[in-house]
Amino acid sequence: MAKKVLSKKLILTADFTGLTLEEKLSKQTDMVKAQIANPTLVPGLNPTAANVQGQIVAVTDPNTGLIHQRSILLAQAHALTVQINKAEVTIKDIIVSQWMPQAQTALTGTPNAQSNAALLLFGIKGQTGGSTTGTGVMEKTIASAPVIVKIDNLHNQQTLHIHNNITGKIGHPKNVLRIDVYGQTGGTLPADLAALIANGGGWLGTAKHGKFVSPLTTANAGKTEFYIAVYIDKVTLKPIAYSTVASEAII
Repeated sequence: MAKKVLSKKLILTADFTGLTLEEKLSKQTDMVKAQIANPTLVPGLNPTAANVQGQIVAVTDPNTGLIHQRSILLAQAHALTVQINKAEVTIKDIIVSQWMPQAQTALTGTPNAQSNAALLLFGIKGQTGGSTTGTGVMEKTIASAPVIVKIDNLHNQQTLHIHNNITGKIGHPKNVLRIDVYGQTGGTLPADLAALIANGGGWLGTAKHGKFVSPLTTANAGKTEFYIAVYIDKVTLKPIAYSTVASEAII
């Protein structure tokens, strides 16, 4: 009686777990090339390697691919964010530096001065809202958050410029201990800090005098670096306000 030989079951894995989007696409490209180079190993492959290769090119083509289109849109969104922040600062300066002194002169000593100031939606120092000092340091954190107004993009280095969204200056509220910066290299645009961390990002360091220098590596050139600035409370040592996501392509 012939001895029976048992066949060990073959179970394949794609090994995509833990890879970034760029790394997955790179491996998928290599897998397509391997199928094209060895067409007899899996006869009748469906969909064909050529079909999948076309789908990958539609995503990765450096001139027309979806990733290229996304980088253009992200750059446009960043440019618009900078313009919006600058416009808001200009409007704020008009109201604070021009309108407010004129209104104060016109209303001081008149009947119902406080109620008329309220009609114009001005606050009264010591009674409403948060006042600011000449240095741009706010007394209170009401509606106050960090804003990444500009990113200087150099080879292997990006420098973030961080201002306060209300004062338009680098000073932050008195109850804020520091400004921490979080970053994510590559991958999808994070909706918030939790998403950034879930995408593999993390704490990069602390901004000093409204600036943060982010060292980068040539290996990540072409990827997008995403940033979020965070106000850390002086007492609780916990985040209390966040910037919107800012980004720049690594060069």
